[in-house]
Amino acid sequence: MLVSVIADEGFEPIPALDGQHALRTALAIEPRAIVLDLGLPDLDGEAFARAYRAQKGVDAPIVIVSARRDAEAIGKHIGARAVIRKPFDVAELVARLRTTMHPRAATA
Repeated sequence: MLVSVIADEGFEPIPALDGQHALRTALAIEPRAIVLDLGLPDLDGEAFARAYRAQKGVDAPIVIVSARRDAEAIGKHIGARAVIRKPFDVAELVARLRTTMHPRAATA
């Protein structure tokens, strides 16, 4: 459902089945932004972010969506642009993505 709502808002989401798939995909396509759940199967979101950030030349902004209590602290640690607590309103996620991907337009 989230993928289709984000697509309806004009984004081109590419879902990943698990953390390893997400990492391979992110490194292969160089996304404009990453929506990251900290509770990924097989590779948690923090490990994903560390592995992603360790690669040279990658710098897509990360927006975390999580129900974890430590999401804010992890977000700061990995340099996430935003942390959205679950449950969340999809409109909030869309707004954060727009701001993250086009920071100048959001402040103008």
